Amino acid sequence: MMKYYFILNPNARTGKGQKIWKDKLLPALRASRRPWKVFYTHFPGHCTQIVEQLTRPGGSPVTIVILGGDGTLNEAVNGIKDFSRVSLGYIPLGSSNDFSRGMEQKGADPAQTLHNILRKKHEVWLDYGVVKAPGTKEQRFIVSSGIGFDAYVTDDALHSPIKNVLNAFHLGKLTYAVISLKQLFRIRLQKASITVDGKTMDFKRFYFASSHNLPYEGGGFKFTPKASPCDGKLDICVIYNFFKGIIPVLLPTAFLGIHPIFHGVKILRGKDIHVSLERPYPVHTDGETYRPQTDIHIWCEAGKIHFIY
Repeated sequence: MMKYYFILNPNARTGKGQKIWKDKLLPALRASRRPWKVFYTHFPGHCTQIVEQLTRPGGSPVTIVILGGDGTLNEAVNGIKDFSRVSLGYIPLGSSNDFSRGMEQKGADPAQTLHNILRKKHEVWLDYGVVKAPGTKEQRFIVSSGIGFDAYVTDDALHSPIKNVLNAFHLGKLTYAVISLKQLFRIRLQKASITVDGKTMDFKRFYFASSHNLPYEGGGFKFTPKASPCDGKLDICVIYNFFKGIIPVLLPTAFLGIHPIFHGVKILRGKDIHVSLERPYPVHTDGETYRPQTDIHIWCEAGKIHFIY
């Protein structure tokens, strides 16, 4: 019988992930009589290291189940060495949960999700995206990757006490909106050139470009309403040519996915994307931020991840 490897981020949901594991998941797992082992993450990047060890080429097939948020899932995807022998499951315990929202897992009971994974109720082959900048290594993403304003907001959210305060009052999804207003008046707008599958477009007063494998980002902003993780393409949301005073009006419409009605919102789709800027903007992959860049290359790897849920 195949062994299940669980990787738990004990800090997920401001520490509540550990309680969910002990109170709900551990009893159900023991009752299942399946062979399993659990690993706990202790520092950023630890999940990647664990997955690298479990998925070295030449080994036996493995099932890895991630318990945490989008960041922990991102680390797992970046750690997979041999996709051909990996089945990946995910029990969302984070605060934003944009992956589970996009996969229509949002709000599912963790014990029921575990039950579904153990029985492979649903199986699908998912795409993932890759980002590469000059002088840097490739970074994979499974939800989204952005350059510009959204990455500024994401980076601020990672280090701001606002997120923990809002999470304590079960208002974590407002983190992105609150910090957006703060960052809005700091960003220096510029020109951008974006090439999608060989076609180049220029944008003035550029805020950000967010490339999506799934529709949501930032805890529920539906930036690319029609994005699919199974079509071999990425959907790109470009925000540009707005006066800053309009952005607070635009952002609420993105929760509903109706923001494309605004002039200055462009939704593109393709397999291969290049973004070139005059000045460096920060970059994020699934909410994890990296040093500012002027040029990035993004592409889609189709149908690589065997996902069970």
